[in-house]
Amino acid sequence: MFKDKRSIIVGIIIIFVAVIFLGNNFDIWNINVFFDGWWTLFIIIPAIINIFEGKDIITSLLILLFGIILLFACQELIMWSFIWKLIFPVVLIIIGLSLIFKSKVKNVNLPVKKNKSSKENPNFIGILGGCDEKINYDFNRGTCVAIFGGVDLDLTKAKIDQDVIIDAISIFGGIDIKVPEGVDVKASGTAIFGGTEDKVKHKTEGESKTIYINYTCIFGGIDIK
Repeated sequence: MFKDKRSIIVGIIIIFVAVIFLGNNFDIWNINVFFDGWWTLFIIIPAIINIFEGKDIITSLLILLFGIILLFACQELIMWSFIWKLIFPVVLIIIGLSLIFKSKVKNVNLPVKKNKSSKENPNFIGILGGCDEKINYDFNRGTCVAIFGGVDLDLTKAKIDQDVIIDAISIFGGIDIKVPEGVDVKASGTAIFGGTEDKVKHKTEGESKTIYINYTCIFGGIDIK
C-alpha cells in the first residue's frame, strides 16, 4: 500500500510540524520550533530517510550519529571541542565505508579487459587540489574522490562497449563527469548538504549502454553532463 517510504517520512514530518504550529497558535502548548541546533535536522532527517529506504545504510548511520552529536553540542550536552576532534576522523570513516559498502544502482557484471588500451578501475583523486582526466581507452569502471578539491572526468572520447560503474565521493568538493553521446546515465546515493545535477538527455532503457554512478556527497556536488 505504502511504497514510497520517502514520501511517507516527509509527510509525517510535515504533519508533525503543522501540529506544533497549531498547538502554539491556540495556546495548547508553547514549543519553539527553532530550537538551538534546529539546523542539524537537515543532516539527521535525510540520513533517517536513507536508512528507511535501505540506501547506504552504514554511511547513513554514521551521518545520523554525527548529526545527533552536533545537536547535542548545540544543546550544550557535550562540548564543541569534542566535536572538532571528531570531524576529520568521521569524514575519513565515511569515505572508507562508502568505498567498502557502496550501494549499487545495479549489479553489473563487468568482464575484465585484457587488452593494452584499457585500465582496470582507475582512481581519480582531487584532495586539496584538482584532477583533470580525459579518457580515450576502453573504460569499464572507475572511482572519483574529491575532498576540498575537484575532479574533472571527461569520458567523451572513451571507448564504452558495455555498462560502466563509477563510484563518486565528494566531500567539500566537486566532481564533473562528461559522458559521451549515445549512453544513458543512472545515479543513486547519499547527499547531505550537497547533491548531483544530471544534465544528460536520457535514452530508453535497452537502447544504449548505461553509466551507473554511485555517489556520496557531503557538502559537495557532482555534475553529470
